[in-house]
Amino acid sequence: MIEFFKKLKNKNYYFLILFFGVIVFLNYYSILFLKPRSFHFIRQTDSLSFISYYLKTGLNFFNIGNLNLYNGTGKTICEFPILYYLTAIVSKLGIEGFIVLKIFHIIIFFFTSYSMFCFLIKKFTFLNSISLTFLTFSSTIILYYAINFIPNFPALCFTFLGLIRFMKYLESDNTNFIKISISYFLIAGLLKITFAIYPIAIFFFLLIRYLNTKRHDFSIYMMFFFLFIILLIWNCFVIYYNNMHHADYYLTGIKPIWKMSNSEIKEVFQFITKYWSYKYYYQTTIHLFLIVTIVSSIFYSKYKVQEIIISLLFICGSICYFVLFFSQFKDHDYYFMEFVPTFFYIFISSFAVVSTGLPKNVNWILTSIVLLITVLSLNYAKLNIQRRYSTPFEQVAKISYILEDIESKMDSINVPTNAKILVVPDYTMNGSLFLANRFGYTIGDTVNPFLNEYFKKSDYLLVTDPEYLEFLKLKIRLNKPILNYRGSELFLISK
Repeated sequence: MIEFFKKLKNKNYYFLILFFGVIVFLNYYSILFLKPRSFHFIRQTDSLSFISYYLKTGLNFFNIGNLNLYNGTGKTICEFPILYYLTAIVSKLGIEGFIVLKIFHIIIFFFTSYSMFCFLIKKFTFLNSISLTFLTFSSTIILYYAINFIPNFPALCFTFLGLIRFMKYLESDNTNFIKISISYFLIAGLLKITFAIYPIAIFFFLLIRYLNTKRHDFSIYMMFFFLFIILLIWNCFVIYYNNMHHADYYLTGIKPIWKMSNSEIKEVFQFITKYWSYKYYYQTTIHLFLIVTIVSSIFYSKYKVQEIIISLLFICGSICYFVLFFSQFKDHDYYFMEFVPTFFYIFISSFAVVSTGLPKNVNWILTSIVLLITVLSLNYAKLNIQRRYSTPFEQVAKISYILEDIESKMDSINVPTNAKILVVPDYTMNGSLFLANRFGYTIGDTVNPFLNEYFKKSDYLLVTDPEYLEFLKLKIRLNKPILNYRGSELFLISK
């Protein structure tokens, strides 16, 4: 280990220390061992349910599904499941799948932030490079999902990796950089198709440059062609797979603004401006971005034409994304991450212009301000993450507390791992089923028309709220419970 550090240059050694310092500061070491809970508990357990399905059905990559059997088989698909599949493989060693996936996210986070730092240090001072790297990631939204299970975060990281290689290509004209860049963009697009706005924007930039300079590399255009073809094939496969298995749970289409009423549009904007915007970044960070961008216009002559074109294309792509998925911004804060690479590119370009245009003594003041705002922004994100985990459980996520250790309790009374359970009430698709690690069905209300149908197909009934028990007894004949746990009761269903 000592020899390893000796081989590292000082900047790498310091970055390593600072990165793990940030990890400790954010309390990731304790969050790492927490099962899904808090904000977007539904989507967290949906992601983890893919891993459970793999482990229960034999690790066939293209046999993809969740634990909920509402469509008869559980087969369904959303994003490209490579991380879920790798997590399932590692989990076979005896490590909890949710911990493995979190570790994968942290590893991806490290390599992305390190790549960003190595790129920035060639343009700025060490302090500026460190500050700008961690400032970029200092959003509550990013850092909360960095140690979570939602695919938007790794997709964001691979987009950053692709963007950094693309920027290196522009500086060096080395085509190897853009080929690597395209590979990263492909992974990002497979993990979350909405991040495809960036390779699309870059492709249009290269076309514009070709029309002006007549310079081209046919292999680059071919790689972009294959990127778009692979993304198209995958998304067609997703639609086909879900249609074939009568699965309509996951979003596989757009949610555009033009399909919404005026009142619905107003409601989304209210969420963005009055709630989510205060959770995206520390407010002073947003002010810094705006001030640096505005001040950079004074030194507009230092901008390269290509930087302006790329910025405009990224902005256009972000606007298209915003319009096409507008309704999602009401409840899904992680949809914000698709905008971050645009902010990063514009901010870094503007900061480079400002830092080269200002005198050295003024630059030190700017460096100090950015460093201070980075620390405050990270602290603000830490406090918000703590609030998310300490907030009293809402109706949807309450079940994460009630059934926190239900799997071991069911194992202790010899409930078969292949048994099907019906959970009432559970307002999620996979939450209780993931915690129980069994296939089955979930119902949020006893008036659900599928209650009797699901009951007949199930081996056990798990009632998570005593208030529902009397209603169920009017509809279903129940024996004595075989397990009582935190107010929930488990019944064996007589056949």
